[in-house]
Amino acid sequence: MVETIYLTRISFRSRHESIIDYKEINMKRWLIIVLTILGCFHASANGAEKIAIVADEWPQMDLLAEKLHSQAEYDIDKFVQEKFPSNLSGYYAAFSFIHGNMSADSAEALMKFVRGGGRLIVLHHGISSKKRNTPGWLPFLGIYLAPTDDKTAPYSWKEGVDYYLVNLQPNHYITSHNVNYDKTVSYQSSDFPSQSIDAPAIEIPDSEVYFNHQFTDGREKTVLFGFLYEDENGNKIMQDRGGWYKPIEKGWAFYFKPGHSVKDIENPNYFQIIWNCLTWKP
Repeated sequence: MVETIYLTRISFRSRHESIIDYKEINMKRWLIIVLTILGCFHASANGAEKIAIVADEWPQMDLLAEKLHSQAEYDIDKFVQEKFPSNLSGYYAAFSFIHGNMSADSAEALMKFVRGGGRLIVLHHGISSKKRNTPGWLPFLGIYLAPTDDKTAPYSWKEGVDYYLVNLQPNHYITSHNVNYDKTVSYQSSDFPSQSIDAPAIEIPDSEVYFNHQFTDGREKTVLFGFLYEDENGNKIMQDRGGWYKPIEKGWAFYFKPGHSVKDIENPNYFQIIWNCLTWKP
């Protein structure tokens, strides 16, 4: 928006009857205003899209923000929940990285944003046990976390472990564009019955893995990644829950399991996957 500003010639008569003309001063002010307006046009011409990050742990998100700005050239705004705006209409995408309690206001702002056409990327503990207390959040994402005493598939986690993020959609832009996989693993889909396949994978070392994210939305999600975890006894757990996305009204919601540590975000291939979510054209 260009604001029209009218300048007038201002003069006054001093007690010595001399006239002081402010024309020169006004011209300087006008020059400053013009340069400021041109600077605004330059920022718009750069086309930098804005991304909002809401979090309660910052080492991982500080690094992600730096990478998104320096490598992908996005403008990043970082928020704690108490300062998170209720209207995100000025943003292209948003990230949620909330470990503890998620406020109803934060969840509502993000859900409204997606329904209106935004892209939301939820990382790691953005889906975790304390989100059971956030009205509407887990149903919005199509997720159920069973209690620990559930006899069939209790939600649980294990920290300080290595696992593999397994590519289940090798021809998809998000999983393949500029992403290099240096591992191949034998993987059997949790979509029973399935045969084992040799699949490309990225190792996620010394991280945290979540088990038994149950889908509540049928086939609405496109599953991009599974995960493979092998415990100290050699028992392998493979679940098609490493990463996915789904359409929600006019927008898109994404989830990826890695993000527990700064090391996860440092992985250039994992960062590229995140970046691909922003450049992918449905």
